[in-house]
Amino acid sequence: MSTQVLLDQSLDMLLPAIRMRRAEIEQARRLPRDLVDELCATGIFSLAVPRAIGGREGSPFAIMRAIETIAAADGSTGWCAMVGVANNASAGYMPEAGAREVYADPLRPTAGIAAPAGQAVRVPGGVRVSGRWPFASGITHCEWLWAGCMVLENGQPRMTPHGPEIIHVCIPVAQVEVHDTWYVSGLSGTGSHDFSVRDVFVPEHRIFLLLDPAGHRPEPLFQLPALAWFVSQLACVSLGIARGALDDLLEIAQQKVPTMYQDVLAERPATQLRVARAETRLAAARALLYESVQALWDARRDGVDPTARQIALNRAASIQAVETGAEVARTANTLAGGSAIFVNAQLQRHMRDAEVITHHFTVAPHVWEDVGRVVLGRAPAAAVF
Repeated sequence: MSTQVLLDQSLDMLLPAIRMRRAEIEQARRLPRDLVDELCATGIFSLAVPRAIGGREGSPFAIMRAIETIAAADGSTGWCAMVGVANNASAGYMPEAGAREVYADPLRPTAGIAAPAGQAVRVPGGVRVSGRWPFASGITHCEWLWAGCMVLENGQPRMTPHGPEIIHVCIPVAQVEVHDTWYVSGLSGTGSHDFSVRDVFVPEHRIFLLLDPAGHRPEPLFQLPALAWFVSQLACVSLGIARGALDDLLEIAQQKVPTMYQDVLAERPATQLRVARAETRLAAARALLYESVQALWDARRDGVDPTARQIALNRAASIQAVETGAEVARTANTLAGGSAIFVNAQLQRHMRDAEVITHHFTVAPHVWEDVGRVVLGRAPAAAVF
């Protein structure tokens, strides 16, 4: 039996437990440790770890499908699964000695923040790091994290031909201070707190350059454009949440009789029309996202760089998936009527979770401008695209 079949079966067996604990996850503002352990046991986090150091190194599409599957059961769990898998790709970005140390157990997830909110000063054998970073999803159940830093020299950013020098450093969570900041409207169970460090030493073998594929492993998974690949995975959480919202609505519609009517919701033409359109929009957004990732994947397997247009269209497909996911979740929530407004109703949780994803900086409305700039033959305005 293939590794992929075993993963799919393990995830399917875990989904009922995730659904049963959705309210608990939201109230605790983090994933329960035992549920994290069960997620780890499925092998999902090892999909982004190189085979050469003991991981499963799955295809992009195996990773994307797994994220969608979990997110359909619960948005917070799906987000943490996505973040854990995406961050574990650092095993293919850092020196092998560091990867073997951090991913000694390739089944476990890592937390990570790409934004260079910290400062690093070079010292013999590595760097000393200080700073504070927000939005560290999953930090409450991870043993390692990585974070972006700007390298300082004589108190000023060290400049390179491409701008300030930015590195990413891997640190044990035991060496950081976690700040209880995660009080939010959606994805409440992701434990996405701030964390900070003060003058922590990081050895050279745990330093990597996230956005420079020249230092990454040669396998195609680790040569994908790092930002575009991350956003593609992020978009799968939205697709999964929307799928879960529609499935919940379809179940409700078989029995709910709208006030002042005699037929169940599923018999109402307005419901039929909006469900048909929602299903179509979701399927189209999903197909476009997978097609755009296929183009990046094919290029890397052929040993060539994806074109600027391919990357731009992938970014567009990711934003479209996120916006469509939120729209579909809102539609399902509205169609369910008063049944959806109670705090224990999953449909309103789907809607809130999907809405929060639209606020992520990688899918913000202004990214559409850079997509258009590239399609029109111009350079993106963003420093990293």
